[in-house]
Amino acid sequence: MKKNILVGKNPAHRIEPIEKQNFYLVKSGETLESIARDLMLENHEYLREYHNKRCSFLDIIPENGALRFLHKLCIPDEREIRTINSLIREHGEGWYKQFPKGKIPFNRRSVLGDYRVKQTESDDGVQKSEYAYSLHFNHIKEEKGHYIHFSMSDFEKDGEEPGEKISNLASAFVKIIYPITLIVDRSGELTAAETHKGILEMMSEIESLKNYHQGFYASSHIDHMKAKMATPQIIYNSVKKILPIQFLFSLFYQADYNIKGTAVPYTDDFSWLAPASPVKMELLNHTLPERDSRFIEILQTGKSVDYRTVEELYNTDLEYEEETKPHLQSLTANHSAIYTLNAEDFSVQKIKAEFDIQIAGYEKSMTFELEKLAG
Repeated sequence: MKKNILVGKNPAHRIEPIEKQNFYLVKSGETLESIARDLMLENHEYLREYHNKRCSFLDIIPENGALRFLHKLCIPDEREIRTINSLIREHGEGWYKQFPKGKIPFNRRSVLGDYRVKQTESDDGVQKSEYAYSLHFNHIKEEKGHYIHFSMSDFEKDGEEPGEKISNLASAFVKIIYPITLIVDRSGELTAAETHKGILEMMSEIESLKNYHQGFYASSHIDHMKAKMATPQIIYNSVKKILPIQFLFSLFYQADYNIKGTAVPYTDDFSWLAPASPVKMELLNHTLPERDSRFIEILQTGKSVDYRTVEELYNTDLEYEEETKPHLQSLTANHSAIYTLNAEDFSVQKIKAEFDIQIAGYEKSMTFELEKLAG
């Protein structure tokens, strides 16, 4: 689409004398798009028109944007780039969505609603299991942060509901424990989690399940759940290890984006191998070119920067040492995810992610899909 850059109505587009213009000699393999990105100019068509209004007849760039080696390209200076970018944004013709203050904003609409989640596990490309469940988020109040009721339900493994005995016990736990109140700060990071009942009341209700669910398995499972729910800190530690919670309430909202749609790299934790400790990943977010004006897509890629071995990761009693660097025996893992956000309110509509890790001579891979259900 041709862009209408005005000449003479804005000092940024005034034709300067030839000796005052900035020139760039095109290198082999460079394109109008790549040069525009290097200049931090948000639409390469504006660069073509800027050049064509200032160049000699022999150097005019055709509509297909083709450049030749050592093409003498007229380029704007920093002041002109800022002005042209403002015009691009005003016309809604930038490559990427520009976020307020350079960050994706988090608000109470960002995650509220119901979601369906599906996770799979595969060894050397052969799928071993598939899990599915539902998530529910409901806003309660707003004080210094957001207070959100969270619950899970409708659990399935390999397309089937759990056996009746397990299902009844799990259902009883759900009724006692959920909803859990998540406390999320204004940047979208989970800071605390609380039960909606008092600890003693909840412990008593969990213990009473032994009257209805007897046997060694049921008794040990009930005792394990009591231990997990004994203190607010344990509840918080358990909740923040839930993989969808890590995707939805994380440092994703604190990443800083430049005008190319790329964020500064950052480190975050993902519990791909639960019940093992979360894996520390170095992440890079990049806004994908617009395909549908209703949505924004963010590609998140990452690699492990965790110094631990796989065995150490499963030893959850080990304290993580921040100063220790990765070594030859450290786990090798990769992560990628595409976040699909509503373009109007930045609410999460879908997340599709993959993870792979090398373990004892074979590759374990996992997938994660989350999709918001129609309200």
